[in-house]
Amino acid sequence: MESKIAELKKGKMEYTLRGEGPVISNLHGGHSNCQESFGYQPLLNSGYSILTPSRPGYSRTDVEAGRTAAETAASLVELLDYLKIGEVYLIGVSAGGPTAIYLTANYPARVKKLVLESAASKAWLTKNDLDYKVGKIIFSPKLQHLVWSILRQIANNFPNFLAKIFLPQFSTLSKKEILNQMDSSDIKELVKMINRYASDNGFIYDLEHQTEKEVLQKIEVPTLVMHSKYDKSVSFEHAEYAVANIKGSEIYADDFWGHLIWIGSSSEKRNRKLLEFLD
Repeated sequence: MESKIAELKKGKMEYTLRGEGPVISNLHGGHSNCQESFGYQPLLNSGYSILTPSRPGYSRTDVEAGRTAAETAASLVELLDYLKIGEVYLIGVSAGGPTAIYLTANYPARVKKLVLESAASKAWLTKNDLDYKVGKIIFSPKLQHLVWSILRQIANNFPNFLAKIFLPQFSTLSKKEILNQMDSSDIKELVKMINRYASDNGFIYDLEHQTEKEVLQKIEVPTLVMHSKYDKSVSFEHAEYAVANIKGSEIYADDFWGHLIWIGSSSEKRNRKLLEFLD
């Protein structure tokens, strides 16, 4: 879908707006952008529209639009003003979780309901973690193009092989248990994901985003937390931490296989639960 650019006070912000009806704003996870589509179709089919900004550092959105989650939240409110959108249903995905949390806590009049999907809700990685050190290198602006180019070559030519080597990075389940929950349509969605993803400058900033307990405790809107107990990318502790600190929030884990809850045999349960909550 063709994206548009909003000129904000601190820099440009790229976005897409799909569908017609009540607005859901989806704050994508790491490596993604405004072309994100995981889990969108059930929402569009149910009469919602979806606003997806590229978070700062991703695609055509300037880093200056928000180097921290709090700064990004302020720019997103400015984007809503620019588009003349009052309130939204807000979804924070994975590394987009901290921004969604800050936006909801600091601008409660702009958020009807909050959904956190596989979302980081506290310190994600520290500088002592191996994943942090590796991520800083392979997803740096200098190397990320090569890394994603290699992954695209594998995805487009050997999709089943990609699934075998890539999906276990997102789950603590065994490879066999993971693949038993996937069909050909799920593999196709995984290939699409690889083809639209890039780290750009954004992922380096995602690694630094933090969320304080006091910010979570300010949230008063209805909140649904959906997370897999087997998530290897953002541990289930993040979901438990969010629910422990957001008053009246609800957790839904069901039998999700791992981090990417939008694919796999349990994805339909995710869709039903989300639509029930938004209704």
